[in-house]
Amino acid sequence: MQQGETKEHSAATPPSIAWFSLRAGQICLGKKPVDSDFERLKSLGVTHIATVQTSEEQAPVIRDSSLAVGLEWLWVPFMHPSSASPTEDVHLHQYLHELSQMLSEGAKIYLHCDGSQHRCSLLFYALCHYCRVPSNSAYNALHSFGASAANNLKRSELTWAAELGHIAP
Repeated sequence: MQQGETKEHSAATPPSIAWFSLRAGQICLGKKPVDSDFERLKSLGVTHIATVQTSEEQAPVIRDSSLAVGLEWLWVPFMHPSSASPTEDVHLHQYLHELSQMLSEGAKIYLHCDGSQHRCSLLFYALCHYCRVPSNSAYNALHSFGASAANNLKRSELTWAAELGHIAP
């Protein structure tokens, strides 16, 4: 499978997870996991949970649940770029680097934020650009996770995410 291709998993994996191949690994977008989801995610091949939430949104609870079932966990405390206190780009560049490194090592990452998937969609789009996936392919990949992942993003937000990925060291 080539970098940038999407696929549904085999019959052993319900079609609820659409994987996107990036570097040597795979990534998917999903809803905020609840207690009953962690074992299931692990059984579906997820190796890492990347939480795009603040501590006020129960990120520590997700960390503890992830680690309890043997999943690696990365916290990306990303505030929306138009919020009153946006996350500094230097931190976001570090998160892009970490996610890219995990993917290079063959990780299967479940990337989530809240139910809207807004922040994780922006981060995914930035990650695609960081990994030098062309914009049209990155946008198509967003659509592979469902129409809401891409259609709810403004052009200005997509431009911001693309630039974030391109300028990251």
